[in-house]
Amino acid sequence: VRFVSSTWVFGKLMCHVSRFVQYCSVHVSVLTLAAIALDRHQVIMHPLKPRMSMVKGVICIIIIWVMASCFSLPHAIYQTLTRFYIG
Repeated sequence: VRFVSSTWVFGKLMCHVSRFVQYCSVHVSVLTLAAIALDRHQVIMHPLKPRMSMVKGVICIIIIWVMASCFSLPHAIYQTLTRFYIG
């Protein structure tokens, strides 16, 4: 919408929320891929050890989302909406 109308029409709150969601999705993706890589490493290096339990999996997911939210919060907080008046 911003590129079509050359302006941000959703207000200040959505400016912060959209920035948070953008960065949070990137951080969740990267941290999830890192967790998958660590799990694959453990499976390959220690094939006889038991696999990760359901509780540990849920804890990993919660940790990923908390870390991603903490990493994304500064982007949302310091995002500014600047108005330019032409003419």
